[in-house]
Amino acid sequence: MKRIFGLFLILFIFSSLPHVAFTQSPASRTNFPRIDPDQKALDFYKPGSGAGAYSWTELARIALWASGDTAASRLDQIRTVVTAINSSPRFPSAGKDRAEFILDYMHRNLLRTYSNSQTGIDIILSNGRYNCVSSAVLFMILCKSAGLDVNAVVTKDHAFAAVNIDGEFIDVETTNRYGFDPGNRREFHDQFGKVTGFAYVPQRNYRDRQAIGSIELISLILWNRIADLERRNRFTEAVPLAVDRLFLLNGAAAIVNSDSYSALFEEPYRSLLDRLLNYGSSLLRAGKEDDGLLWAALASPKYPDEKRWSEFVFAAANNRLNKYLKAGRIAEAGNFLDSQRPFLDSASYAHLENFFTDTDLATRTGRIRNIADGDAVIAAIEEARINNKISDTGRLTCWQSLCRKPRRSSPPRRAGTGLGPLNILRTPLPASVQTANWNRA
Repeated sequence: MKRIFGLFLILFIFSSLPHVAFTQSPASRTNFPRIDPDQKALDFYKPGSGAGAYSWTELARIALWASGDTAASRLDQIRTVVTAINSSPRFPSAGKDRAEFILDYMHRNLLRTYSNSQTGIDIILSNGRYNCVSSAVLFMILCKSAGLDVNAVVTKDHAFAAVNIDGEFIDVETTNRYGFDPGNRREFHDQFGKVTGFAYVPQRNYRDRQAIGSIELISLILWNRIADLERRNRFTEAVPLAVDRLFLLNGAAAIVNSDSYSALFEEPYRSLLDRLLNYGSSLLRAGKEDDGLLWAALASPKYPDEKRWSEFVFAAANNRLNKYLKAGRIAEAGNFLDSQRPFLDSASYAHLENFFTDTDLATRTGRIRNIADGDAVIAAIEEARINNKISDTGRLTCWQSLCRKPRRSSPPRRAGTGLGPLNILRTPLPASVQTANWNRA
């Protein structure tokens, strides 16, 4: 189970949005992904659920739902396997022997080919392809049907089962038929790394492993499906799975950042935020800034995180404003910026306002055709300076543009007319002025 989630770089900056409608033509609105949980995720959740809270049939139903296959025939297949194991004349009576028997049975009758990406229980039942998560989940279900208590262990990029035998948990690397209590088994070590590409983490390396419960193990099926979708840029489909995973693990009170998780099992609320913002970032990369702002207005009140949403909305507003300005649509850019003021924090708005003012004044400077035009531009620059709406860089750009304006033949000027003193430079400029890189998206 390789973790491939990496947050897409959210290129710019957005505060938690109030419940305010953005104005946009319905024709341009994207069909956004579902952000409410599947009712089954809420139904499956049991507060304070321990190892014994779920029957094997409940675990099987949850695992099939997480795999995306809820057909009754799949559950019947698992029932058939359970019956075959528990009615076998060779089925041992001792717990440890039972667990080892079940692992051997799986490899003889169910598990055919290891595949890192095949994380669903339905896939095992269909063609025998499996990975560490799916095989561990199936092992847990079958052991539960035999009266055994099974949890799981996660490491940096791998998961395996742990069966409780007389109060002691024994590791079971379900991807290998020799994986029961694998620490000192040469047959296991000879095959395991070659087949899976992983290294076994023994119990003595407790800092590199974390015990998790049965539902947390099943939730890794959803995790892997999300990772696969995002790897293929299918962000729309990844969002609902992340929502369902959060509510499966946390229930109706899902909007909680819990300290009970570690780097080895990412906090599910933070993981959902990554998915929401990755989807939003995909809209910005597609040039759909208006849809990105609508997405933030929809999702941020339900799943708040002031800093991260603030960064996102700034990115969307910045990119949209930049499009208007590059197209020379100055008036529309100003109207857009005014419309976004309620949704931007003061620092972000001031940043974009400076950007707009710099561009507007530079454009007006380049269009000076007569004395009146020049006086109007200088007055506008001075007003912007007084109100802190133009950056030092913007003022310098305007000044340089004014100095480069070509001289034209004109009637003699009367005293007191003309461009007059360049008050834009009354305030000293910094020793080094760097051109701002505004279009960082």
